[in-house]
Amino acid sequence: MFLKLLLEQFFRQSTTNAVFAPVHLLVYGSFALSNQAHYLLSEHIEWKQIAMRHLALALTVAGLLQSSAELQGGEGLCVTTFSADITPPLGQPVGLGFIPVLNTAEHPLLARGILLQDAGTSCVICTLDWMEVHNESYDFLRQQIGEAAGVPAAYVALHCLHQHTAPAISTAAQRLQLSATDPRRIASAEYLLDVSRKIGAAIQKSQQSWQKVTCIGTGKARVERVASNRRIALADGSIQGRGSNTGSSPQLRELEEGLIDPWVRTISLENTDGAIVQMHYYASHPQSFYGDGRASYDVPGMIRAQLERTGTVFQLYVTGCGGDVAFGKYNDGSRRTRLQLAARLRAGIESSIAGLQQHSVEPMEWSTERVRLPFRNDDKFSAMHNRRILDDPQSSESQRRKAAICLAWIERCDSDHPVELSCLSIGRVKMLHLPGEPFVQYQLAAQQMQLDRFVCVAGYGDCGMGYIGGDRIFTDRGGYEQTYSFAGPCEKLFSAAIHKLLTDSSPAESGRK
Repeated sequence: MFLKLLLEQFFRQSTTNAVFAPVHLLVYGSFALSNQAHYLLSEHIEWKQIAMRHLALALTVAGLLQSSAELQGGEGLCVTTFSADITPPLGQPVGLGFIPVLNTAEHPLLARGILLQDAGTSCVICTLDWMEVHNESYDFLRQQIGEAAGVPAAYVALHCLHQHTAPAISTAAQRLQLSATDPRRIASAEYLLDVSRKIGAAIQKSQQSWQKVTCIGTGKARVERVASNRRIALADGSIQGRGSNTGSSPQLRELEEGLIDPWVRTISLENTDGAIVQMHYYASHPQSFYGDGRASYDVPGMIRAQLERTGTVFQLYVTGCGGDVAFGKYNDGSRRTRLQLAARLRAGIESSIAGLQQHSVEPMEWSTERVRLPFRNDDKFSAMHNRRILDDPQSSESQRRKAAICLAWIERCDSDHPVELSCLSIGRVKMLHLPGEPFVQYQLAAQQMQLDRFVCVAGYGDCGMGYIGGDRIFTDRGGYEQTYSFAGPCEKLFSAAIHKLLTDSSPAESGRK
């Protein structure tokens, strides 16, 4: 009864106060979200406790929004930064099981991001040192981040860096594969909720430290001998696969580099005292090793840490369209080579920073496109086939995991829940946010669509559909990626959505608040 009266009083206040109006939605939505958290965790956490925590969070955010509004005075672009340690508990079977249980942490896994506000738009860009996050787990975390920041979930760009030294999270797949009492299912769901709390707390704290942005810098530079394509066309027309580590296959290092985007791109948010935030976009699988039980933020995190040790600028690394790109040609898996890869990529980033060009700040525009990717028609990706795998006690763990991921994607499509793409525009700068593991062709095409704009592309949003390649992968002979592509041919559909995001700029179409 106390909770009911408190909510009624709060709702009356929030609907008559411009600052509190977004929080009205935040609190109301928290109760629907608490049911989702209860769904994720089965009987392991009491939903009323979650609801009370969300109410407390909402009240805190209300105060922060009030002070934020006073800071900004309703004008100009402001930014604040956050970082949270999201390393999973060691020795616990967290994640889908692509990697061994983590038993040591070489580096902490981090959630890092920025909040941006101007007079018309508020949004969040958040990166995770995770392999992937899928479907309802992605939605849950994105909504939690939005609530903590006081923005709708649709204005949250959430992306994994895709290190394979970190977990992949899909509570939907685990619900289909594992019993409610399975230790992996329990550990993963509890970890997801813990991560959401840690990020939420970091976002709350960050809103005490807004800074004005008075100009935006853009720069790019070539990166030498880091990325290489994973799908090399041979003379007979077949595809030779090449992963992230060719230590046991030196002959693969002799093959051509293949199609990549050789440029790293930097966006610098600055004021009269200098840079506040620098965001670096590069398209490649980022891992130099995996599979030995070490948690590591690997090459991207090493570079972030090195740059921050030499300055006061908050560094954000973003993995672009690296679905078919990796370090393989230049990586033998040794620690020495990892240091060399990090040094070469860092050199490119430092050149990009050195060549920054400054631009005036213009109002932000946030655009969203929702697309319904098609099912695959082949039998191995049908619901019937994959249910048979789950029902067969002789199926291997890897077969069961893949079947559950496929069924989770089919379940999501059957529920008519489209995939979201988005774009943040600030003047000539466009930040495109894509789901899945998109091939580099989409990044190169996006840049060609807007030659007079500075286009940066983030991949690895909601990865429930796996790889998003060109349509030719479904007829290729050889190659791995099409075996983990759960959506069917969608090249025209995906490209059209990207084009619309990059070229539509009217307030009504771009989703200006």
